[in-house]
Amino acid sequence: MSRIAVFFVLVLFSCQGQSTNKAQQKTDTVDAKIIVPKNNTVSCEQVITQLVKSSNAIAFSQFGNTLVQVAVAYLGPEKLTIKLYVINDISENPSEKRLVEHAVGWLEFHQKTGQLLDITNDPDNSLTLRYDKRIAQEHDLSSLCYSKATIVKTGSGYALRDVMLVKDIKFNGKLDRFFTRSDFEKVFGRPDSIQLLKDEAPCVTIFDTEAPDDKYLYKSGSRFETSGDSVAVEDFWFLNGNFISYNGIRIDANTTIEDIQQLFPTAVNERQGMDKAGKLWVIRLREDNEGIVDGHIRMYFKDGKAQSIHWWSPC
Repeated sequence: MSRIAVFFVLVLFSCQGQSTNKAQQKTDTVDAKIIVPKNNTVSCEQVITQLVKSSNAIAFSQFGNTLVQVAVAYLGPEKLTIKLYVINDISENPSEKRLVEHAVGWLEFHQKTGQLLDITNDPDNSLTLRYDKRIAQEHDLSSLCYSKATIVKTGSGYALRDVMLVKDIKFNGKLDRFFTRSDFEKVFGRPDSIQLLKDEAPCVTIFDTEAPDDKYLYKSGSRFETSGDSVAVEDFWFLNGNFISYNGIRIDANTTIEDIQQLFPTAVNERQGMDKAGKLWVIRLREDNEGIVDGHIRMYFKDGKAQSIHWWSPC
């Protein structure tokens, strides 16, 4: 009889244990939001995307969590810079799509502190975001994101998002940086004036030919260098309706420095005053992702609006 009693007691405790375990599992399932499983195939971009998607970033309230896409724009020694963007069709012809990326937000993830900051509106006064911290805890981001990444040295002054690739620029929406003399006249008309390079004596030239008949063409404040029939932009002013199209985004005399901050937030944040009064600002943009080119592109602003861009090279 005593053996039977002991048997029933063991069965009772066993059932209660199973019930407790099931209840605990149910509670864990309900409380969990997003848990990224550990595996060796997940990428840095995938983890960061899920981490950001679990946050309260400003862009999500404006454009929706579904439309906004996430990309790691810069891997630094202490932080990841994250671009939030949407894809728009800018084509005027319904049968031919022209899809371009449009940045709608910028975030920074500081791995040591675990802070996720929204720097979209003001990099100097960032907004600390909430996010599901278990996503970062489930993965070694140092290994995922930095093991094979090229890290920009602290103090270099540039981030990958500060790059303005020449292939993405269209002058007046039609011309690349290099074109022919006939293309120049079709788009800009006849030059206002012409000067021989040897008379201007520049310390560096674009074509680097030192030919005696190389010239500068001047038009509406802009300066173009020629070599034979080839023409290249050196200075381009947003005067008389002239503009550039960058990745489908128009930049002209009405473009504000706040507009440019959406494209190049670090460069705008690190802008330099070019006179004592601080009325003329300049930002510096790299020409390549690898940092091979010594020069850079300078974009000037007057009274808070874009004035011109200039290709600068060291002598």
